[in-house]
Amino acid sequence: MEDVGEIGRLLFGRPCRLRVALWIHGRGNQRFYQSEPPDEVIPQSAAGTELRRFVHLGMLTEHRETGSRRVYYERTSSPLWSIIVAAARVIGPNQI
Repeated sequence: MEDVGEIGRLLFGRPCRLRVALWIHGRGNQRFYQSEPPDEVIPQSAAGTELRRFVHLGMLTEHRETGSRRVYYERTSSPLWSIIVAAARVIGPNQI
């Protein structure tokens, strides 16, 4: 199949958007922090912007703990995740 970066750019506007969504989906329902996605998934300089986009879409919830600067995210049950599931099937395993 085609490269995930090219599909992400064409379908979602930025190659990293699909890549980070696939990474999040692959984690199941595990909570993660903003700087946790690896650089090969999304550059740290873009992570906050893209994760906030998923929050705005209702695909993630954002959590800030009192006394900590770290921002955590959790995947929601948004039906938009079915788009990511379908993209994962098309792209194939291990394509992040």
